[in-house]
Amino acid sequence: MGRAGRVLAVAAIVVAALAVARLADAFGKRELVRVATEVDEQRARVRAEHDSLALRRDGLDQDRQLLSHRIDFMSKREHYLVVNRRTRRLQLLLGGMEMLEAHYRLRGSVEGVSDFLSLPSGTFAVLGKRTSTDWYRPVWLYWLEGVTPPPDSAARLVKDAFGEGELFLGGGISIHGPVRREVPDVAIDHTYIELDPHALDAIVSAIEPGALVFIE
Repeated sequence: MGRAGRVLAVAAIVVAALAVARLADAFGKRELVRVATEVDEQRARVRAEHDSLALRRDGLDQDRQLLSHRIDFMSKREHYLVVNRRTRRLQLLLGGMEMLEAHYRLRGSVEGVSDFLSLPSGTFAVLGKRTSTDWYRPVWLYWLEGVTPPPDSAARLVKDAFGEGELFLGGGISIHGPVRREVPDVAIDHTYIELDPHALDAIVSAIEPGALVFIE
């Protein structure tokens, strides 16, 4: 082999070696990217599991506090309410004795209902109550319907529009009866626990402002 041939042979070996090195480097980079991706995915899974456990821990702490509060309250001779969101049942209790249990319907805007269902378990206090839920159709509702509102407010009265009694829990949440048909959805600005008349009458009669409501 002449000198030129030897030079070409050496050059070919060098080129081949460089190609192998580049291939190995590319493979190494891909492997590093793959490993890094797996590590990131594993880290994300661990973080998600940690967050999930933290939420469960917080939920258990809230349930424990709520149960402890209820146990303390059971020794008192006062009426209170327990609202179970999973079963949609409402209980009226006196001390540790159940006086009434009733099914309820949760009504209101989609956002309001969703917010109520996502509330952490906790305790509300009844902020107020009324035994008459007379309601006057607002003037803006007539204009919205394209009707001239009557000048006499008595003509706008809807008697017991929300049943014969209502309890206010705060946060835009109430307990009352079925809404009369004269009250359109657009005029309802709160989320409410709807009870049948018999259950509503018993609860409004027993519960006074300041009474506790346990939301489970």
